Amino acid sequence: MNVKRILIPVNPLKGSFDALQFAQGLADEVPIHVTLLNVVNLNVVKLEYRIFNEVLAESEAGLKKLAKHFFGDSPSVRINVRMGRPHEEIVAEAEAELSELIIMASPKPSRWKRFLGLGTVERVVRNAPCPTLVLPRVWRITPEQYRQAMRPRSDARSNAARQPNAVLMRA
Repeated sequence: MNVKRILIPVNPLKGSFDALQFAQGLADEVPIHVTLLNVVNLNVVKLEYRIFNEVLAESEAGLKKLAKHFFGDSPSVRINVRMGRPHEEIVAEAEAELSELIIMASPKPSRWKRFLGLGTVERVVRNAPCPTLVLPRVWRITPEQYRQAMRPRSDARSNAARQPNAVLMRA
């Protein structure tokens, strides 16, 4: 089986790690190569070089902690920090890494962004060079419940489930 290349944009300040949890569960089932990306967007005109390096180093250290927490010391995890507009940098990273999938957690949109459709997630989905999986903001079921529901049913259960329909069809 091929190793799948997955890009996961992460914003440690927002604290939404659903995409990392999803990829962690996926890594148990399928061989994947994960790239964790943090895009730093500083809205300043002129930035001192020292501050620029400090911000990048702090972001990289945060991503290393997350990678170690979710994936251990796996060599299949790559970390990258970019500066710029988030949606542009996510798409550029997906193109540069030849990603096969982008996994993003859906944040709670503000009223204006929802009304105008100008959120980062929407812009990435529109311009992405590969499929984008947007996880729901609120999980309705746990991954264990999902796995249990997807297991094939035994013949006795499936026959019992089919019988009432057959009886109704005859009557």
